[in-house]
Amino acid sequence: MSNIISGKEVDKFERRFGTDEIELLFLTVQSVGGAIILGDGILNPSIEFVASVNLTTGAFSKEKGRLEWLIADSKDHQSWGYDFKKFNIYHIRCRKNIPVKLDQYMKKTMNNCYMVTEVIDDGLSSPKLEKLKEKYLEPVYIEDHKIGKFTLNRELSLFKGNIDWLGHDCSVHLETDRDGGKSANKAFTHLKSLYADIFAWDEKFRRFAAVEMIETANEWSTDDEVITEEQFADMIYISELAIDPRGEITAYYSEDKDIFGGHAIAISAAINGNLKYANLVG
Repeated sequence: MSNIISGKEVDKFERRFGTDEIELLFLTVQSVGGAIILGDGILNPSIEFVASVNLTTGAFSKEKGRLEWLIADSKDHQSWGYDFKKFNIYHIRCRKNIPVKLDQYMKKTMNNCYMVTEVIDDGLSSPKLEKLKEKYLEPVYIEDHKIGKFTLNRELSLFKGNIDWLGHDCSVHLETDRDGGKSANKAFTHLKSLYADIFAWDEKFRRFAAVEMIETANEWSTDDEVITEEQFADMIYISELAIDPRGEITAYYSEDKDIFGGHAIAISAAINGNLKYANLVG
């Protein structure tokens, strides 16, 4: 552990792992950004890695995994216990989890999970991990001269960029074809389909949002005059678009009058034209 803590939650956490300690080198693709609150004043930070070398056996693995540890929860804590940065190689001492049956919603990394007991700062590395690190640091783009340029964010498994949507700057997120992949061909094909019919889609989004949100808009509005659906549709504009490989779309719309106190309107749709719902987010 990164600090000395004890209690029921600590015992429960440690029972998830075997007792044998091993030494591991691993390559991160993310930094530590938070923790789960376990109770009893305990936080459970974690981080995922994309490859590892078991220094006990010498085995190299590209199976994705997860590291977990505990820290005391306090108002003045300045870090998450270990300062792991993305795209770095670390040497640790750890304990492997006892395999469990995974429910459908659970990530496979839960059965390639290790409890960190010590970070060993000796600069030890691995040629295979170094080569993989170089590969991950290479920028990957999707570029279309009509639509724009999108850059792969490996940590989030999506391509990010901006497009001109009828005079408005629209941030676009395209999910990769598979988790951890380097292409988003399917999502990009759906984006091109949207863009080719941009006027019709924009009209469809705005009119649908007006029908779904007009009652809420009038409840939240501080003006005496009632807002009509037509007025509402005219006052909103797109700000963000997220598309996945299946053609599932979330379009985020904002409005100038700040009726919703900074909240965006999220419209869920499908590339086949089916509009599902609109609600407030953020």
